[in-house]
Amino acid sequence: MSVAPNSPETELPSRLAQLPVSLDDVRAARERIMGQLRRTPLLWSANLSASSGYTVSFKAENLQRTGSFKARGALNALTLLSDEQRNRGVVTFSAGNHGAGLAFAASLLGVSCSVYMASTAVQAKVDAIRNYGANVVFGDSINDALAAMERAIAEEGRTYLSPFDDPYVVAGQGIVALELLEDAPETEAVVVPIGGGGLIAGVSLVVKSLRPDISVIGVEPEGAPTVTRSLEAGHPVTLDAVSTIADGLAAPFAGTVTQEIISACVDRVILVTEEEIGAAIAPILSRTKLLAEPAAAAGFAGLTSGRSGIPADSRVVCVLSGGNISLDRLATFL
Repeated sequence: MSVAPNSPETELPSRLAQLPVSLDDVRAARERIMGQLRRTPLLWSANLSASSGYTVSFKAENLQRTGSFKARGALNALTLLSDEQRNRGVVTFSAGNHGAGLAFAASLLGVSCSVYMASTAVQAKVDAIRNYGANVVFGDSINDALAAMERAIAEEGRTYLSPFDDPYVVAGQGIVALELLEDAPETEAVVVPIGGGGLIAGVSLVVKSLRPDISVIGVEPEGAPTVTRSLEAGHPVTLDAVSTIADGLAAPFAGTVTQEIISACVDRVILVTEEEIGAAIAPILSRTKLLAEPAAAAGFAGLTSGRSGIPADSRVVCVLSGGNISLDRLATFL
């Protein structure tokens, strides 16, 4: 199943001008934060290109500080808070990677940070958040964690920083696309995993602003089709439940900022099965030596599913969004 959200290319310039994030915002974010972060490599795989029928490269965001792209958006958003907001501290909810990104950013800037998580969160991600000095608060479910976070905001006056639905977070994530277009201007399609939509919003905004001829394909798990259902409904929706091995893509609701950008800039969103996600991890590790958590492997799974709509032999970049997976869990996929 797939949805094609965007408008005809002739309407794109006017749509871009009305979006809540601009190319200039992304460029400003790069100037603001990249002195503290890594310019991640773009790595081509001969073997996976031959086996998939595409010329495939991976944007290795698993090598970013904190092990995922999330540090980009978190640091940009936190940097732009007022002194008063920073002094009161920040809160967020997370499956792990955004929590680690925000905890890392908070440690750089001396800001108190609390991350609200479900009790089922991956322990390696919980440990990483704590290692950056943040406080972790659990709920029995993500909805319970969200309720606890709302109480903390009301009682303590802390500032909430969304994992995805924030223009400054989206602008930070868009730096990924600035880098990949500079490194591979011959790219014909970019494939991006989708959780809440912050990464694909930033990437697609930059791609369509600079190279509207390049296709942008989003990939969601069948068990967490939050953005797919929101696009079908024409507005952000909240799912009653999500269930997927790709915990980084298990966003329970979509956002207004992200949906507006995705609707204008993404060519297609497709769904992949749990089996397809799991099967993509081993070949990425074996052939590229890059460790992909399930959320990151979803992009390559979408490319090889036969549902991407990308013509054979195209030059494709898969955004490898993160590599935060424990060794014991990794062993189950090998």
